[in-house]
Amino acid sequence: MLGQIRIEFILGMVIFGLVMFFIVSRTNVILSRILWESKSDALKTKAINVMTILVEDKGEPENWQTLSDANVKRVGLANQSYNLLKEKINRLSSLNNCTHLNKFDLKAYRLKVYNSTNLILFCGIDSLEPVTAIVQKSVFVDNGFGNITLELWG
Repeated sequence: MLGQIRIEFILGMVIFGLVMFFIVSRTNVILSRILWESKSDALKTKAINVMTILVEDKGEPENWQTLSDANVKRVGLANQSYNLLKEKINRLSSLNNCTHLNKFDLKAYRLKVYNSTNLILFCGIDSLEPVTAIVQKSVFVDNGFGNITLELWG
């Protein structure tokens, strides 16, 4: 009987191996999902913060659209909360792909502003990757209805 392995031992080892494989594979799936959701939540928070500044703040200084680029500390598109000033939107779109938005430290983004009928501002990139965070707000653009959308990728 020395050197022989019983069938019960082999069967037990196979079952143990299958259970361990299932536990490890489930753990990897759960952990990768948690990491993705954590990254998505961080991007969503950043998108909300940037959107709040754009639609509720006048910028720093308030008349940044009339100043040279070096004097602009913070971009805000509002004349009043949720009432965007067309002059600020035009100034932002006249820059090379909205360079003032780089102050928000956005990596991959797309910002779109619509008035009631047309797209009046497009900044950022067109990407084939799925968007990780989207924030959309209804606003007034020079006292007419409009919409602003910010999309971020991880």
